[in-house]
Amino acid sequence: MSREVGRSQAHEYTGSGAARHESVGTPGKRTLTADLPSGPVVDGPFAASATPGTNDTNPMSRRGSVDIIAGTAGRSAALVDREPEGASADVPPTQAPMPQQATATSGQSGAEPPSPGARAPGTVRDAPTATYLVPFDRHPLAAPGERIICSAEFTGGANADYEIAYSTVGGHFTSAAGPTTLTVQGLISGNVNFFVPTPWNGTDAVSVTMQLKKKSDGSVVQTETWSFGKKTYYPTTMTQREGTGERTLPGVYNYDIGAARPSGTPPFYEHQTILEWFDNWSISNIVPADIAEAYRNAHGLTSAAAITTHFIGAYAGSNGTFTVNGNDRIADQHGGQPNVDNLVNNLAAPKDIEIALPQTYEAQPGTALGRYMVTRVHKADGSWKVKKAPR
Repeated sequence: MSREVGRSQAHEYTGSGAARHESVGTPGKRTLTADLPSGPVVDGPFAASATPGTNDTNPMSRRGSVDIIAGTAGRSAALVDREPEGASADVPPTQAPMPQQATATSGQSGAEPPSPGARAPGTVRDAPTATYLVPFDRHPLAAPGERIICSAEFTGGANADYEIAYSTVGGHFTSAAGPTTLTVQGLISGNVNFFVPTPWNGTDAVSVTMQLKKKSDGSVVQTETWSFGKKTYYPTTMTQREGTGERTLPGVYNYDIGAARPSGTPPFYEHQTILEWFDNWSISNIVPADIAEAYRNAHGLTSAAAITTHFIGAYAGSNGTFTVNGNDRIADQHGGQPNVDNLVNNLAAPKDIEIALPQTYEAQPGTALGRYMVTRVHKADGSWKVKKAPR
């Protein structure tokens, strides 16, 4: 929401760092291409099918978390590993943003948030439109102490003219004891971490309100509010509907969330939040002997870990918070790739390059719901594939 998605545990690639990878393209929207030789790394929430029994796996069937521009075969593309869009049936499809730095402004705990409402007619003439607002579900069910990843992206206005203001009743931003307001300059909020209070009885109000404001006069362009309910039980299983073999990048994976409850009727987990997070990635199938001797010796590439650090750096993608839809299902999109041109040019002989990214999902804080390995594969012919399997 993945992507990932996304995750922060959810982040888009922003360069060598720790959460999603090597230098990739500048964060921003792109246009999806079928072969996707390069593009933003995307690992996160995608719109799960709203029709029972339907397996929505075609990333070209709708707008995903990040659109991607094709480039030269080995070059990087911003990482996107998170929920792609509109996973909740009551929220329109959207497109995910690339994270950027958020600036927090302290506020009084328990302050009344602005009332949600439509845009005021005539207030803003060049009003941007929302392309991504998460969580997709405006009435999510969360656990005490849970971290929720909020994110907003708008297009159609001048970035310097707007700011995105978050406020909360009952919770905190950035940390469990952080501020109750947070403001981000521009039209893309990036990942905003919101912490549900703990302890929490489930009846005291907990909400997050986001307002897009025009900086010149403080007028409000759009308001959205998320009102949280408390989880009273947690899912314990998630089952991937797609196989574990290679698929075209970007790839969308659908998950059935379970198990069935002993009483009642499905959906059993609708509205529940699921957080994704990632460990660091690695080049999993290249050993020192695969590197041309002169280059290997010149750069001291004596281990697999040294090869990963040298050629792609640390993962710097973006994770996200998913919400289970009315079919007890979530979907996750993985797209984009690091730049492996240098590695390709210095292999002793052509071969596939596999970049493995460990991913964990959790519905109950601190307890893994599912563990998967997302592997991006740069084929010897220059194309990119992805495969994903339990680990």
